[in-house]
Amino acid sequence: MILSILFGIIVAVCLVSTLIFYVFIRSRENLRSSSMTSITGKQQIKYSLRPSFDTITKILNQDFSFRTSFSSGNRSSSTINDSEYNDFDSKKQHRSVESIIVPITPLRSTSMVATLFQTPRSCSSNRRQGSIVDATQMALIPFSLPIRNNNNDKYRRRSVAVCNNIIEPRENIITTNNLTLPCLLSFSIIYLKTSQIKIQFHSIQSLPLNIHFQQLTIKVKLTPDGKEKSIQIKKIIENQIIFEDENNQFFLLFSNIPFEKLNERILSMTISGKDQTKKTIHIGQIGKINFNQINQFENENRVEFLHAIEKIKPSSIELLISLEKNDDDQYIHVGLQRIKGLKIDQKKFDAKCYLQIILLDRHRSLLTQQTKTYRLQSSNFIIDQEHNFNIVTYNSNNFDRLMIMFNLYSNANHTNEYKCIGHVKIGSPLLCSGNGTIHWQQFKARKSFSMWHTLNKEQH
Repeated sequence: MILSILFGIIVAVCLVSTLIFYVFIRSRENLRSSSMTSITGKQQIKYSLRPSFDTITKILNQDFSFRTSFSSGNRSSSTINDSEYNDFDSKKQHRSVESIIVPITPLRSTSMVATLFQTPRSCSSNRRQGSIVDATQMALIPFSLPIRNNNNDKYRRRSVAVCNNIIEPRENIITTNNLTLPCLLSFSIIYLKTSQIKIQFHSIQSLPLNIHFQQLTIKVKLTPDGKEKSIQIKKIIENQIIFEDENNQFFLLFSNIPFEKLNERILSMTISGKDQTKKTIHIGQIGKINFNQINQFENENRVEFLHAIEKIKPSSIELLISLEKNDDDQYIHVGLQRIKGLKIDQKKFDAKCYLQIILLDRHRSLLTQQTKTYRLQSSNFIIDQEHNFNIVTYNSNNFDRLMIMFNLYSNANHTNEYKCIGHVKIGSPLLCSGNGTIHWQQFKARKSFSMWHTLNKEQH
C-alpha cells in the first residue's frame, strides 16, 4: 500500500515538471518572434550604389534619345525602404517594351566607348579596382553586340569587349654589326691547246679603305707540280682597280700540263701589298680550287671566277649541314643539325650564340634567316632546325650563281656584343673554295646531301 502511494507521488511530480518546462519554452519562443517582428518592421535597406539597371540606363541615355522614368539622384549613397522598392519594381514591370528599343549597330563607335568609360563611379569595397585591359588602349578595343533575334522578350543590355589580337611582349632584338663587304678578285682560267693554263686577272675591289697601297702582289701556286708564279702591280691602288684597262697585261702561264692530267691540279692564291712606308701587308688568300670539279675547260673555253680574298684560319668548331631540293620544288631546304667544338667560358654563364644563314647571288645578299639563340653551356649540342629559301628565278643554267654562307655569332666576349666568330660557305667552285664546293657538287647530283664543315675563324 505504501509503495503504491509513493509511485503515484513520483508520477504526479514528473507530470507537473514536464508541464512547467513546456510553458517556459513556449513563452520564450513567443517572445523571440515578437521581437523579430518589431525589428523587421523598422528595418531599412541601404544601398551604397543604385541598381545597375538604373546606372546603365543613364549611360545609354547620353548617346540615344529615349525617355526613362528613373530619377538621376545622387550615386554615392541612397536609402530605399520596402514601399519605394516595390513601387520601383512595379514601374519596371509595366514599362513598355517599345519605349526602350534603340538602334543597335554591330560595332560601336570609338566616341561611344570613350563616353562609356568616362562616366564617374563611386569606389566600393565590393567593386573590382583593376582591369585585364590597359586603360590607355580602351578606345582601340572593338565592342560588338550579338545579333538581335526574333524574340522581343529577350534583350541583352551589356556589351561584350572582343579582343581579336593580343599584343605580346616583344623579345629583345639582337643587334649585330654589319660585316664589311668582302674583298673580291675577278679572274678567268683558260686551257690552251699548247698544254698551257692561262690565268688572267680582271679586277679587284673592296680593298681596305684605311690603307693606301703602292704595290700589289698576287702569288699563284699550282699543285702537285709545286709550280709557283707571281705578278706585281706597281701603282697607287685605291679601293678597287680594273686590270682590263691595262691591255690585258696581267696574266700568268703554266706550261707542260697535259689535258688528261688537268683534273689532278689544284690552284691556290695569296694576295699581299705594300703601303706608303713599304710595309708588306697580308690581305688574304683564295683557298684550293680543284680542277676536277670544273668541267668547262674544253675547246679553250674561258671559265670566269669571282672569289673572296679571306684570311683563312680554321677553327675547332664544326657544323653538320644538310641541303635538299626536290625536282618539283622551288625551295632549297637548309637543315642545321648539330654543332660541336665550341669553347665554353666558365666565367660567363649568360653567354649565348646563334647562326645566321645568308643566300647570295655572286656574293650579293638575297635572303637572310636566323636561328634561335642557344646558351653556351656545352661544347656541342643539337640544333635540328630547317630553313627554306625560295629560288624560283634560278634554273640549271644559272644555279651555280648561288652560294649559302653560315655565320656563327656569339656574345662571349668582353663587350657582351654579338660578333661573328666563324663562318663557312657552300657553293660552286666558281665562287668559293674548300669543302663547301664538294658539298655543293654532291647536292646537285643527289638532290640531298649532309656533311660536316669546319668553320673558319673570323678576323676582326
